Amino acid sequence: MIRLKPQTIKDLKKLILQKKTICFGTGIQGMRAPVYFQNWDLSDRLIAFCDNDLLKIGSEIAYADRKIPVIAPPGLLEYDPDKTLILITSLAYESIYDQLFRLLADYDYTVTSLDETADAELDSSSYNAVVKESDKQMIPKIIHYAWFGGDKPKAIADNIAGWKKICPDYHFIEWNNDNYDVHKNRYMKQAYERHAWGFVPDYMRLDALYQYGGIYLDTDIELIKKPDELLYQNCFASVDASLTMNLGSGFGCRAGEPIIKELRDYYDTVDFIREDGSIDKTSCNTHSLKVLTRYGVSINNRLQNVDGMNIYPMVFQGKNQYTGKIRVTDKTFWIHHGNMSWFRINRGGYRDTFLIYCNDLYQLRAENLVIESEVA
Repeated sequence: MIRLKPQTIKDLKKLILQKKTICFGTGIQGMRAPVYFQNWDLSDRLIAFCDNDLLKIGSEIAYADRKIPVIAPPGLLEYDPDKTLILITSLAYESIYDQLFRLLADYDYTVTSLDETADAELDSSSYNAVVKESDKQMIPKIIHYAWFGGDKPKAIADNIAGWKKICPDYHFIEWNNDNYDVHKNRYMKQAYERHAWGFVPDYMRLDALYQYGGIYLDTDIELIKKPDELLYQNCFASVDASLTMNLGSGFGCRAGEPIIKELRDYYDTVDFIREDGSIDKTSCNTHSLKVLTRYGVSINNRLQNVDGMNIYPMVFQGKNQYTGKIRVTDKTFWIHHGNMSWFRINRGGYRDTFLIYCNDLYQLRAENLVIESEVA
């Protein structure tokens, strides 16, 4: 088996053109993969999914007008090694590498992972300058954040206090159980009732910024510098480890911005609780991608404007949340540490893990944080 070094998006696309691709993993990230292939105009190169879940083997993944089969790992041996790329689309990519080394030791299958592509993109990520669309300030000096479901850990409270030290002239609004009606949207209400705190802000943050304007920060975002420079554009967000725009990685806009309204109103069309009573753990990245695809968003980790929203590359928020890799340059405004609370939703059971992330955040800051200087 041939394990490739991390591939940039550009190199990964070239590789996919040379070989047919089997995606290993049908979880949240795997379900985004067909969208990537379509965005890259490579849909016909995705020929199968592979998974360790016995309940999924033999099923099909429906996307657009295609049905993509799900095979068991031994089924990989039925494909020509010279013509097959195995793209790991699971967060547990290292474990899957180990599994494939055992299974494919005697064969020259080419294997890489999407998470390592995100690492390669973070390594090379940059942009010339923040977009300035007006000499007049467009976005108000308001920082919004959310906390639902109990008391804040000390690390989170300290992090918010750090924001206020950096931005003493900003107005801060905490949206919580007392001042926000979680019943105004069905998706949000269902998430709240299931104590899925990581999903509750998905509607709320869009609603708050559409009404008031300002900047939204998840509480696991570590502010690196004052964001004044960002206030002279209509709307902005950034790419994260998913290689797509993530509102949880921080975004900002003027009040009444049309694309924010459309992203918000999309949540009136979906449910958090499926008809069978199970929960839909589709991430906000994927939901937003469905809206942005209508306007020709590109999955390329480059600065782009999509229907009025300036989407900055990964370095803007400084981290691959899936691998833990951090890169801070003079183009980085904050680090989205990404506790992935949306992924751990067993009625608050993610809190211990959440605190580990918080403690790691402040241990990191206690050490040296080197900021790379870049020449535009």
